[in-house]
Amino acid sequence: MSLILNLETSTKNCSVSIAKNGRCLASVEECSEKYFHEEKLHIFIQYAISISGIHIQDLKSICVSKGPGSYTSLRIGASAARGLCYVLNIPLLSIDTLTIMSYKINIKKGFLIPMIHAKSDFFYTSLFNESKERLNPISIKKLDENFFNFLLKFKNKKISFIGNIPDNKLFFHNRKKEFICKTPSAMDMALLSYKKFCKKEFNDIKKFIPFYL
Repeated sequence: MSLILNLETSTKNCSVSIAKNGRCLASVEECSEKYFHEEKLHIFIQYAISISGIHIQDLKSICVSKGPGSYTSLRIGASAARGLCYVLNIPLLSIDTLTIMSYKINIKKGFLIPMIHAKSDFFYTSLFNESKERLNPISIKKLDENFFNFLLKFKNKKISFIGNIPDNKLFFHNRKKEFICKTPSAMDMALLSYKKFCKKEFNDIKKFIPFYL
């Protein structure tokens, strides 16, 4: 039995889940106008453990979102995950935020572009095909004419956007693109973290730091 605690803190959504063999048993999350992970994360962890009916000693691993995202909130999530792994003597797992966002989005064909707001008109993004294979590395881009010119290379191909960027910005100039509004959530980490656990794709607890751009 693999009980994994998943932590997602890359955005303003403070999210925690408990998963058993890839299935979510319990989740606690709250998305606020401000970043309040330092005040709420450990409270959410305790509550998730309580409502799932397990004991913290039953956990086999901690999985944390490694970014990209908010510098401060990612550090809070990473610190919590590392501390619990030390105390419980269990391995650490990590998953990048764009993969977490994209995993449960099903498209029959075309491309998926996950986007996380960074600041102003800049965002973190990558490119996946319908099989969820990453085609471009994670990068930071500006939402401007150059970005849409880049999309011209996919002419006649379906492109689906997913993210926490206001969709009205994506539809300017009458470009009709599918936009799925979604915030990263620990609920979407359940199966991903289980697969990594089975493959023993663990991180070095001492050396682990979030992925910053």
